[in-house]
Amino acid sequence: MSNSTTETSLPKFYNITALIAFIYAGFTILFGVYKLFFYVDKTWFHGLTANSLSLVSTLVWMGILIVFKLFLNRILKYKKADSLINVSLVFLLIGLYSVVLVVFKSVQLYLSLEGEQDINSLMSFASISISSALVLVFSNIGLIIVNILLGIRILKIDIILKKFFQVLGFSLILLGVFSAFAVVSITGSEVLTFLLKAFTAAVLGYILKEASQMDYAALPVSREPEKTIDLSISQGNSNAKISSQNGTEKIEKSTILNRKKEAAPAPEVVPNIDINDLEDKDVILSYFENLSQDELKRLEIVVAKKYTQSLNEDQIKNLVIQHIAEKKMYDHNRFAPK
Repeated sequence: MSNSTTETSLPKFYNITALIAFIYAGFTILFGVYKLFFYVDKTWFHGLTANSLSLVSTLVWMGILIVFKLFLNRILKYKKADSLINVSLVFLLIGLYSVVLVVFKSVQLYLSLEGEQDINSLMSFASISISSALVLVFSNIGLIIVNILLGIRILKIDIILKKFFQVLGFSLILLGVFSAFAVVSITGSEVLTFLLKAFTAAVLGYILKEASQMDYAALPVSREPEKTIDLSISQGNSNAKISSQNGTEKIEKSTILNRKKEAAPAPEVVPNIDINDLEDKDVILSYFENLSQDELKRLEIVVAKKYTQSLNEDQIKNLVIQHIAEKKMYDHNRFAPK
């Protein structure tokens, strides 16, 4: 494995999703203009058009949320918003089902308007419309609550692009608040809801776009030292001494390496540890063996970029295990708040 041949950028689908989010923002504004100025209530054609556009909008937004969830989990290692995004997707699916049912019945009504069947078809469509409307209201209320809670959770992300995550968090909170106003038909709230939807999508797209241009290997590493320090403070005196000794050894190794580089070029020494000497050997090996391909690739980049020489598979594996042990990556409590 060579550093010159290793990719350090994020997968392309994050950048593609960012573009889709920008397009979705523009589509939301156009849909809002249509609903506010051209939509005619209680007409078959406008009802079918509005519901069809709503169907497309929901599907695209669900896709954006799924990619955003993968970005938080795989790239930023931030899983505190995972359950809220899952709940949001469930409520979106419920609303999607009600809209699909109305669209299907609308087309069926148009094709079956013949003599005696008119009244029966209209009654069936009216019944479906009412029940679907109730389900949609339930879905919207659920989304209002989830958007507010999700916004609060996203406000706390400070790994990268902190200001933009704060803007995204506030926009989700406001979207939830004004969506609640729209449910109770407060004047002007619907306009702000469409604008906030578009703005939220645009900010989310910008975050994905900027992150896709960053160094893939460096993204989650930026916050690990702080979390390691927090963990060592919360442990007993014996663990604090071990952490201090490890820190001293790292400084000494770094000083020795720097002196060697200044003195004269020499073959690099790749450290090799005996896995059996590790304190949490079983946990570390279990963590290593269950790594996803994306995370394993990222860790290989992290450890290999410190060396100019090519490394064999055994050296890379040993270095990755060292990195996991030093960063305490197997201990998920390192991300716990102070």
